[in-house]
Amino acid sequence: MEQNTIAQERLAAKEQRALEKIKRANAELAKIRREQREQLRAEQSRHKYMMGGCVVKYFPDDYDAYDFNEQEMNRIIACAFKNRDVQNMIKTVVKERPADEQETNTSEVEIDTAETEENDIEEGEENEGGEA
Repeated sequence: MEQNTIAQERLAAKEQRALEKIKRANAELAKIRREQREQLRAEQSRHKYMMGGCVVKYFPDDYDAYDFNEQEMNRIIACAFKNRDVQNMIKTVVKERPADEQETNTSEVEIDTAETEENDIEEGEENEGGEA
């Protein structure tokens, strides 16, 4: 009978150690996932700042790009992207990409274009009141 209790205690101790290993592994996994999310967020932030910098860089000198609110900037950019020259330039840039990048990013361009067209239709309906 004593041997049974000793064996059970050993199994319980092994089980406890295994549970501790699982907890440490879960904590390590959570840490790795958190770091991945932070890295992705940092990359996205850098990309957003780069895009904003590009808009400001090519904005006419007569106007300060920071004086426009989000809706106004959306209208300006949507109008610019309707221009055939801009659309052709986007297609040209995508075609000139290396082959491996082109496969992954082409679907994103198509999705973004579809979303822009949907937003333009909605904005066009709102702006029929005589606004330019």
